Amino acid sequence: MSTHFQGKDTAPRAIDLFAGCGGLTEGLMRGGFRVTHAYEKEAMARTTYHLHHCEPHSISLHADATQIREDLSYGDVDLIAGGPPCQDFSHNAGETVYETEQNLLPFVMVEWANAHRPKILLIENVEGMQDSHKMTVDELVDEIEDTGYRVRVMKLNAMKYGVPQARKRVFFVCIRNDINPPNQWKPPIVCNEGQRSLAEFGDRNDTVDYMTSSEALESLPEPLDASHPADDPIHHTLGGRGDIESNRCTNHRVDPLSLSKPIKRGGKEVWMPTNHKKADHSRETQEKMATRELGRNKEPTTSRRLDPDKPAPTMTISNGTPPIHYAGRCPSHPERDVNKVRRMTVREVARIQGFRDEFTFAGTKTQQFQQVANAVPPKLGHSIALHLRRNVLRLDNNKQAKASSNKKRV
Repeated sequence: MSTHFQGKDTAPRAIDLFAGCGGLTEGLMRGGFRVTHAYEKEAMARTTYHLHHCEPHSISLHADATQIREDLSYGDVDLIAGGPPCQDFSHNAGETVYETEQNLLPFVMVEWANAHRPKILLIENVEGMQDSHKMTVDELVDEIEDTGYRVRVMKLNAMKYGVPQARKRVFFVCIRNDINPPNQWKPPIVCNEGQRSLAEFGDRNDTVDYMTSSEALESLPEPLDASHPADDPIHHTLGGRGDIESNRCTNHRVDPLSLSKPIKRGGKEVWMPTNHKKADHSRETQEKMATRELGRNKEPTTSRRLDPDKPAPTMTISNGTPPIHYAGRCPSHPERDVNKVRRMTVREVARIQGFRDEFTFAGTKTQQFQQVANAVPPKLGHSIALHLRRNVLRLDNNKQAKASSNKKRV
């Protein structure tokens, strides 16, 4: 069960567009918003989202965010948020071709704002959008302002908000003209007590502590060996569900209803989470990955490798290929075992992103990686949501809880 705050009728209401598996939804709910509707087109992401968000929180899930129904009532919407698919805006994508369907998706969110007039519009995208596609950014800002919103475009690094990952993303924070803007548009940085300072990591003007990749991953057990999901002791497949027609595809896709549980290993019981399975690497592949130094964060993205003493590099899709784990041999530690060298599991990527271990991702391993890597880290979403609720909507959970308690006494 989730432990975040999903408020009742008194909580501000939000809609999550291009919701994916629900990272931003998770963050919004933790920050005190009530998410009432979500939109996601990709089938396996929808399957994951439905189980973890729709069923426990009565969120209405729809398929296509580009189909805007002005005749539908969503109530008094406080926030419309979303992260439109963004591969065309990455640093490696070249110049933006404005007319492509994918590049028009951020403008769909402006249409939503025009149709339903939320107090706040929040758009998330990759940093390459701001760095390499200024014309698109300028046009998007102009359209948002013409719709009746003040806009700030800001780059946030998830590492500064309790996420063990150097992940930079661009956020368009748009506040309706009749709503007073906050004194500070950026959410305040989160300090992780007891962890090392960012000054040690190279940003000497910022002394906030950060979480390292080993702090996020070290409590996980050794992952399961590579196998078909129906043949391991943890997972079920969608092909085994009575409510889904079984076929060749569903029999290879993990059911998000799969649960972690203890397994026997070396005569002992070991707790094993879901989505925590090794890739089937050849010895040649392991030898090649062992030449990558810890902390490598250069192109191509598939050659990136974790450093246990620093935040992880950005989790990217890269055709379902995650970074290389810090375990095993590397140039600075040639004495270590090359057999330990491997890429990260889906669960490890989910830990780096900040998802709960109870959060099982549906589909093939590639689809699972795509869902996790595409998501807004829930902790980052939480910091943004909390800031907007307190400093734009001028609401506070503690005050709401006190008021509710006083009403009960009366």
